[in-house]
Amino acid sequence: MSVLDKLKDLNELRKHGKELKALQGQLAKEQAVGTSSDGMVVVVLDGNQNVISVRIDDALIGNKAQLEKSVKDALFRALDALKKMMASKFSSFLK
Repeated sequence: MSVLDKLKDLNELRKHGKELKALQGQLAKEQAVGTSSDGMVVVVLDGNQNVISVRIDDALIGNKAQLEKSVKDALFRALDALKKMMASKFSSFLK
């Protein structure tokens, strides 16, 4: 590999780095929502996987086992939605 080829590769890496930073900025502004299967808990995550909000139906207060199950379910669904969103956004980057 010649020096010229290495410089081309380096420029290509820099270009991809800038594109990746732009995508990360866009992703941070996105939100993913997960609702438990019983509809009693809603979790909202941002694109950096930070929890933005959690809404718990009053009917779950006092039912610890159901509350734990619903929170876990809603969080799982929010993370799954976020993974799909990330895959969609980054698929164009990987092409």
